[in-house]
Amino acid sequence: MSSQIDDKGFIRKVAFLAIISAFTVSITGCSSDEAEDNEMARKAIEERLAPVATVAVAGKSADDASAAPAAAKSGADIVASACAACHTTGVANAPKIGDNAAWQPRFDTGMDALMNSALNGKGAAMPARGGNPALTDDEIKAAVVHMLTESGIDADAPAAPAAAPEVPAEPAMLAAPAMPAAAPAMPAPAAPAMPAPAPEASATAGPDLAKGEAVYKSSCLACHGMGIAGAPKLGDANAWSARIPQGLDVLTQHAITGFAGSTGFMPAKGGNTSIPDADIAAAVAYMVSQSQ
Repeated sequence: MSSQIDDKGFIRKVAFLAIISAFTVSITGCSSDEAEDNEMARKAIEERLAPVATVAVAGKSADDASAAPAAAKSGADIVASACAACHTTGVANAPKIGDNAAWQPRFDTGMDALMNSALNGKGAAMPARGGNPALTDDEIKAAVVHMLTESGIDADAPAAPAAAPEVPAEPAMLAAPAMPAAAPAMPAPAAPAMPAPAPEASATAGPDLAKGEAVYKSSCLACHGMGIAGAPKLGDANAWSARIPQGLDVLTQHAITGFAGSTGFMPAKGGNTSIPDADIAAAVAYMVSQSQ
């Protein structure tokens, strides 16, 4: 009897363990299926959020492939940023954009000569690469071509051929010596010259400031109005304080003949050598009167 009870108890234990095992397997299977479903859902979301396409750029890694290269600047852009300050006003004798007569002789020297001046500078007035060393050779050439085009010159046309050297003329035959002329008649004694009238008081008056203002506006404003090339601005007492004590004669001489100082460059007569010296003196006096 006792043996039968033990067998039944053993059977119950085996059945209980079998039920527990089956339940555990069922739960494990469900958990595995749920995890797999979650992973598939995550991947589907990532695929929907991913960009449609990427652009690969030569020399760039995949991380920065989306960075687009900066657009190339046009000749007009370069002129506006680096050349316009001088070539629209004619500062320091720079040929003004649109002035065919000023550009044609320069173009006739050839594009190589123009490019050499633009790339390396010319004299004290024209800086290399318009003062911006970051500009490339191609950008400088585009700027030169743009200014030529705006001045009515086809940059692709050949430059004018150099003039042929002149052939020296044949020496003229020596002329026979002329016969001496008759002795000149003795001049009659001249009447004593009348003394010149004394100068009027107006001749000793100061410079004509009204005339000086007109000359300033037509020839000096480009530099002295904006402070280009180190020029002291009109009305800036601090900028003029070291210049005025030199005296009007010295300042006028600098303005007439040109002057290169430690702070900048001044072309002779503001780049217009046709202005009379007296008008230059009046313009200097006007600027001094407005800047004390």
